[in-house]
Amino acid sequence: MGKYKFLKEAILVLGFLIFSPVQAKGPYEYLKEFCKIGERVPGTKSHLQARDFIIRNLQNPEIDSFTVDDVGYYNIYKRFPGKEKIAIAGHWDSDPNCPGANDGGSSVALLLALADTLSRVPSDFGVDLLFFDGEDVDGAALYGSEHFASRCVDNYLFVVVIDMVGDRELKIYKEGNSAKFFPQLVDSIWRIGKEIAPDVFSLQIKYFIKDDHISLIKYGLRAFDVIDFDYPYWDQEEDTIDKCSKESLDIMKKFLLSLIYRNNY
Repeated sequence: MGKYKFLKEAILVLGFLIFSPVQAKGPYEYLKEFCKIGERVPGTKSHLQARDFIIRNLQNPEIDSFTVDDVGYYNIYKRFPGKEKIAIAGHWDSDPNCPGANDGGSSVALLLALADTLSRVPSDFGVDLLFFDGEDVDGAALYGSEHFASRCVDNYLFVVVIDMVGDRELKIYKEGNSAKFFPQLVDSIWRIGKEIAPDVFSLQIKYFIKDDHISLIKYGLRAFDVIDFDYPYWDQEEDTIDKCSKESLDIMKKFLLSLIYRNNY
């Protein structure tokens, strides 16, 4: 029964998006605009420009500001009400001398595109879109997710962290820490991924990654990481938009929409 409800909701979403008189931007369009800002190192002017870009493209988001070592950081949350709650998260800052098109930029682009869809087609789930700051500081300091998780009172069904999911040769393996703590949840999510893109999602574990999901797990949240760590331009100045793919972003949007509008895990 759950499968048929999912199909009905998927058809509703696709139909609404196709025939809506106002077509929202796709994730690749958002990525092109976001990448014009360049690197987004906390404490710099371009960091504030990136913050303002995200805020400007959301409707009345929540801004959660904090400081670490006299540097200002800004988590941005967009919440859509519903019954059981899920969250989709990604970071938006970048390393010095790294434009962060895929590393951070792809997450921002997808979250903004999801916000457009959710504003027009509500889900049965309550969905929080979480834009974390300060992930890339000092080799993955995870400042934003740590700040969020330490104050979180919500009981999420799960939180999916997306990172580096826009590269041209997209391949998503299970992340080791995610599978260690939540094996059944990760199995169910990857089965959905295989339905959407069987050549992209692999049921194998390849890496144990320190990413924002680690902060969330530390504070008791059911979080897992969706990341393509086989990205040769990670933390390099070559991490530019020409290394990213509209097709990869569209696959990931379809995957995330299937999580948002599906009612069984």
